Amino acid sequence: MNKVRYITTLAIVAFVLHIIWENVQAPLFAGYQSFSQHFSMCLIGTIGDVVITLSVLAFLWLLKKDVTQPADFLGLAIIGFVIAVGIEQNALLADKWNYNSAMPIIPWLNVGLAPILQMTLLLPLSFYLARLIKINK
Repeated sequence: MNKVRYITTLAIVAFVLHIIWENVQAPLFAGYQSFSQHFSMCLIGTIGDVVITLSVLAFLWLLKKDVTQPADFLGLAIIGFVIAVGIEQNALLADKWNYNSAMPIIPWLNVGLAPILQMTLLLPLSFYLARLIKINK
């Protein structure tokens, strides 16, 4: 599979995973209880998530040629965690969004658990699923 096909596959996989997660977790944020209140914001967030995923891919390609080995997935989870914590802390400080009382908060980091799990889990899962699709084609 060439790089363009892999990038396209990764982008589509990441988009599908993130649009679902964004919409499922949206009611944990203040002011986003109904689908009509949050879908457009979730779509924008998902586009950002895909950009982050592809940026991580580009960065890793600078470091090593192949980023689809099983050992890479733990590294991707760590990268996803760090990125998510940074995004959440900055957004909360800038008052871009707030959580409602249903959001579990990670002690010491003071960020919501759901958005941290999102990037921590979905970043490596996106790479893994894109790899599976690559193998099966």
